[in-house]
Amino acid sequence: MKTQVTKVWAIFSLLLFTMAAYGATMDSTGDKLKGAWTYSLPDAPYGYQDGRIEFKEAEGKLTAVVLVGNASYTIKEIKKEGDLYHCSLYVDGNDLKISFKPDKEELKGTVVAVTEGWEMPVTFRKINE
Repeated sequence: MKTQVTKVWAIFSLLLFTMAAYGATMDSTGDKLKGAWTYSLPDAPYGYQDGRIEFKEAEGKLTAVVLVGNASYTIKEIKKEGDLYHCSLYVDGNDLKISFKPDKEELKGTVVAVTEGWEMPVTFRKINE
């Protein structure tokens, strides 16, 4: 009887540990972000004011592909600090630093062009496909 109780306890403990680890992974990789979003960057130069971004997980990291017109740019890693996400991107000679956080049904943040010295607000909206 004691052996059966020990086995049940071990299985139960393993199940709880697995669920906790899975939950931590889901939160740390930005599972809520995964999928396609549109972005609006109204103060950007013509042709860069709106587009599409797709958040996904690759090799255990949150990544994204940004589509602007016919061009595609890859964000290799998006890091989360508290409720704020940070990433960087190189577009047509400009190093961009992007930060955003969830705000109701959208994401809001800023894009800073390091080489040009400007900062602009950005808004992301989920695409329900």
